[in-house]
Amino acid sequence: MSARRNRTAPMLAAGCLAAGLLLGTAGFAPPPKGHPGKPPPKGGGNAALVSQGKKVYEDNHCSACHAIAGKGGKSGPNLSKTGASHSAAWLEAEVKDPKSHNPKSRMPAYGSKIQGGNLKALAAYLASLK
Repeated sequence: MSARRNRTAPMLAAGCLAAGLLLGTAGFAPPPKGHPGKPPPKGGGNAALVSQGKKVYEDNHCSACHAIAGKGGKSGPNLSKTGASHSAAWLEAEVKDPKSHNPKSRMPAYGSKIQGGNLKALAAYLASLK
């Protein structure tokens, strides 16, 4: 029985040491690949989606009424920093039906013209404007 105890003790000690090393260094290990170091920017940060949204903005001639960075019309609100005060979800609802947020809005509803992925992309683009 003492021979059995002599083999068990070193194995138990080695197991404890290995577990201690793993647990002790867990907080110092780098994050796994693909793990973001910080959360994405508010309103989205997907560059491809934002780029697509800019194209949707241009294709639908939104600049006829709205200005961004000093370029565009003045009959609608300036959108240069709209992402600082509105989320992508809010902007998506605004494009679909502006009267849902402001019953006196003069902006036409674009819910039947800009839909699906194009609507999400446009909202992501507008939300990126800070």
